[in-house]
Amino acid sequence: MFLKLVSWIAAALLLFMPAVEGPASPEVLAESPDSLSENRIADEILGVGGTKFYIQRPVGDCLHEINAAQFGLSQENTDNFTALQAALDYCAQHPQTKLVINKGTYYFRSADSLDINNCTDLLIDGNDATFIFSSTGYKIFVRNSDCVEIRDLNVDWNWDERPLASVVTIANSDADKNTVDLVFKDAQYCDENSRFAAITQCDPETYTFGAKQSSKEHYLYQDATTVQSVLKIADNTLRVVHNGCMDSFENGETYILRHFVYDGTVFNIRNRSKNVTFDNVHIYGSSGMAFICEDNCSHFQIVNSFIGVNPAYKDTRCVSMCADAIHIVNTDGCFNIANCDISGMGDDAINVHDGLGYVSAVSDNTLTLIASAMRLQEGDVLAFKNEKFENTAYTAKIVSVRALEGITKEVTVENLPAEITEGFVAYSTQCDSSHYVIRDNYFHENRARGLLLQSSHGLCENNRFYKTMAQAIKVVMDIEPTLWQEGTGVDHLVIRGNTFEMCNYSDWGAVIEIGTNLAGKGAQTAVFTNVEISANRFSEIPSVLMKVNNVNGFVFAGNTIDTGDCFEQQASQGTIDFGGYCANVTYTQNTFADSGFLQFKKIAKADNVRVWAQVNSQL
Repeated sequence: MFLKLVSWIAAALLLFMPAVEGPASPEVLAESPDSLSENRIADEILGVGGTKFYIQRPVGDCLHEINAAQFGLSQENTDNFTALQAALDYCAQHPQTKLVINKGTYYFRSADSLDINNCTDLLIDGNDATFIFSSTGYKIFVRNSDCVEIRDLNVDWNWDERPLASVVTIANSDADKNTVDLVFKDAQYCDENSRFAAITQCDPETYTFGAKQSSKEHYLYQDATTVQSVLKIADNTLRVVHNGCMDSFENGETYILRHFVYDGTVFNIRNRSKNVTFDNVHIYGSSGMAFICEDNCSHFQIVNSFIGVNPAYKDTRCVSMCADAIHIVNTDGCFNIANCDISGMGDDAINVHDGLGYVSAVSDNTLTLIASAMRLQEGDVLAFKNEKFENTAYTAKIVSVRALEGITKEVTVENLPAEITEGFVAYSTQCDSSHYVIRDNYFHENRARGLLLQSSHGLCENNRFYKTMAQAIKVVMDIEPTLWQEGTGVDHLVIRGNTFEMCNYSDWGAVIEIGTNLAGKGAQTAVFTNVEISANRFSEIPSVLMKVNNVNGFVFAGNTIDTGDCFEQQASQGTIDFGGYCANVTYTQNTFADSGFLQFKKIAKADNVRVWAQVNSQL
């Protein structure tokens, strides 16, 4: 009876409130398969709303076969860089090649990067071989290439020379003296000369990132004064004098101490490479990320692959990647990530976005941009959003770019519109990381978020999310002027058929979060349109299920929510909050296993009266 009354009141309110115009229907990409040579096949990728694109792969039986051993690749070598690079150079000079790696373990100690450059119709068959890297930096580039596949290959980090991270327990914490003892779970990693990059609270039972409803951490490398001295006082214990950054750490708490963060990447796809496939590739360790896809690459995929701690060392290793698993930025889109197992990272599982530049100063035709990951090249055309983050019609062509201190750039353009002022945001019209599918994957037990989805025309379906430290999925436009600037807006995103269990384990906010951060403030407009979250199952929820801001055209339908009993019961548990600049919301046929007294949990909160009425009239 109570819900019927609420529904009647909400429906009555709608009769007297002006409607907000809905978003335009999204455009649909429908590629046609190119005429393929006998050397290629094409995987058809079906995405959101009829989206269709193709990723081409080489046909091994049609290629000329060589073996990397012919160039000197050997398990006996202390460093195989020169041998493998010679083989890759041969492949660049001889299109339509299959490069075979004999099964075995191969070490790479060179600081240089292996370069797959200007290759066409190349298949690298790893035969379950393992590459072990010892140095930081980019390890393998794929550049200026078309139709490259790497398959059946394992990649690991040389933990014997330099561990990526250690599990430590806090003892003798003294806030008055700014000291703390770190007791190492594995004494072999207790080294007073090791690098202290970041320390994050973890689960004391599983040694995975994030404690239950607690997320203490500090990024030590960002300030040289954080760690003032380190003294080894026992075989398994270091005494640390700090600047107060660890005063909140309590005795008995368990942490993961990373010795690297953004210090390297295994695979970097760039320079307009296209039709690139990684199939059955296992990446067990990196001083930074597993994949960075950037610089207008397109039509790439990671399938049937594993990014996580090497199962053979699960008892002594606590981290796989020290940063993101997969970072996709400033591409031309059309990518597929399917049937992968991704865990143990020091940051997000997948981050998809294009870069922004925050306008900090304007002088004549010169902009001062704070831009950490933005394409800025002579001849590119910039577009602009105003200080409310509304789209504008203003554009300007880049004449020159000069790097200033840190991530600040001086950008000179032709005929800068007079309306562009400090506080505006610029982005390049030359890249668009849209049109993608993320399907049938398992994302689990990593620091930070599962997916950061900040580009358009995305389909995220039939994935399993388990025990992510923070949000399982975050759709965001995020500007921290001195750190990062990500996301130009999202149109047409569907999240369906997924399962979410114990996600947002450390309670960073919500299991799914949609919103904006513009230097600490929210955008004053709807920057996300046509977003659907449907037929998902949510269980074991620590607090808020979902926060939604800045969305016009939102569907939350057919989902099943069970708050469970893993976390302490609280009023906000399993609730849905609609904040500012939301409109045209559909909320229907959602099932709550525990709706509480008078089924209050079925009633979503909303700052806007019309949105409240839209939601609750559909109960």
